[in-house]
Amino acid sequence: MLEGLRSISQNDLRTHLTFLASNAAEGRETGEHGLQVAAEYIASQFRRVGLTSLNQNGSFFQRYEILKTRLGDDPTLALLYEEGNSQVRETFQYKEDYFLSTRGLIGGLEVQSHVIFTGYGITAPEYDYDDYADTEVSHKIMLVIEGEPDFSDTERFKGDKKTHYSDVREKLKIAKEHQAAALLVASNPRSDEIFSEKMKPWERWLRHESMTLPSSEKAVPLFFINSRTADRILAGTGNSLQEIQMDIESSGKPLSQNLSDRYIRFTLDVQKESLVTQNVAGYFPGNDPNKGHETIIVSAHYDHLGKNENGTIWYGADDNGSGTSVMLEVAEAVSTNPELPERGFIFLAVSGEEKGLLGSQYYINHPLIPLDNTVTDLNIDMVGRNAPDSVYIIGSNMISEDLHEINEFAATKINHLELDYRYNTLDDPNRFYYRSDHYNFAKRDIPVIFYFAGIHEDYHKPSDTVDKINFAKMEKVARLVFLTGWGVAKNETRPRKNAGQYPELPDQIKF
Repeated sequence: MLEGLRSISQNDLRTHLTFLASNAAEGRETGEHGLQVAAEYIASQFRRVGLTSLNQNGSFFQRYEILKTRLGDDPTLALLYEEGNSQVRETFQYKEDYFLSTRGLIGGLEVQSHVIFTGYGITAPEYDYDDYADTEVSHKIMLVIEGEPDFSDTERFKGDKKTHYSDVREKLKIAKEHQAAALLVASNPRSDEIFSEKMKPWERWLRHESMTLPSSEKAVPLFFINSRTADRILAGTGNSLQEIQMDIESSGKPLSQNLSDRYIRFTLDVQKESLVTQNVAGYFPGNDPNKGHETIIVSAHYDHLGKNENGTIWYGADDNGSGTSVMLEVAEAVSTNPELPERGFIFLAVSGEEKGLLGSQYYINHPLIPLDNTVTDLNIDMVGRNAPDSVYIIGSNMISEDLHEINEFAATKINHLELDYRYNTLDDPNRFYYRSDHYNFAKRDIPVIFYFAGIHEDYHKPSDTVDKINFAKMEKVARLVFLTGWGVAKNETRPRKNAGQYPELPDQIKF
């Protein structure tokens, strides 16, 4: 074990990252040439340290198809209602009154349906709050308020710290479960931000081109509308969005209602293109005849945001060249260690993370070993910046306390590295637990740890470059991941799920 630990070095980490975040890799955009260059480099490193392929053809690549979509010209969004004996049509302006996301949409859409006002679009059993209670939204267009209610004088939604229910992705997920025809998210009346300014952080997420895996599942169109547009839709109720919001928060109850005399009509055209990309997977077998089929996955996404039409490169040194480089060093530590692990390892570099965790989603649907034999996923994403002597640990105890204890014990063997759990909660408003590739494993009830060093001023900017990386910190994180993975590989039992009270592990953990 000590030989493997010693093989992890700052120089090797620098070598890996300098290539991955170089001009040659062109920002590693999924589906583009630069990502292929990075994939070839990763495969060459797997081959160099003696990993093997799990594909019959001997390739380290797990290829998969993605659909690249872009919004066509002239989307329309209009409000229809009767006034006297006349049919009135009010048309809203794209990028002035509303923005929309094309994620998951394929082809053209022309929809006209009743509008259902559904409060904040939240179902939160633990807060005894449900905007969908006694409300049927199937095949209807939902109008919801951005964020969450402010019940500051109660135990529900206290207002000082947002829960994950405020996130638009959570609202979209619930709307999809209820088979809504579309979701309109209205700007929160309490916000002082100008609508166009508020949309700027979403610019890349809402950009014309997006990617999805091919699927027969129906997507829900997502519109962001300003408060003026929401007020026009709600005009038939006699109340503005702000007045309804105040009524919800004063009563403490949802005020969902069917706007039966208001229709929304929208048309949009989505153009699609099929691309092929790849995950890169290298395997190191377990040596125990009874446990060798069980496998630890060490994952990191190697894609980033690519370059623009002017040639500006988003280098992605920290996001996620740093995590990929750490994964490569852990692979070398495992494969060059004189002692063989009892359980096996898969080192998995996934693409498409920036497009919605696509590569890990594909892997989960097409695993290279059965998921029943996958005992944990140790996922590394952005570990090269911020505090030099600490790393955020997310998800370690959510499925298995055993895994948490092994990671804690491993940390005691590394000098000057503290484990920070501030984001280790489902209600983190940043939603970090849901935002990297470990989450696709967690959804399948596989124990996970997400190693993360936090967002910084260069996040998703061309200025995320190698010169700003702390390689001493990366070395410590790499050793932590190696020791944790090795501890799982050597433990008598695989990490047990949190189904009851188990004896603590520290006396049994061995490296």
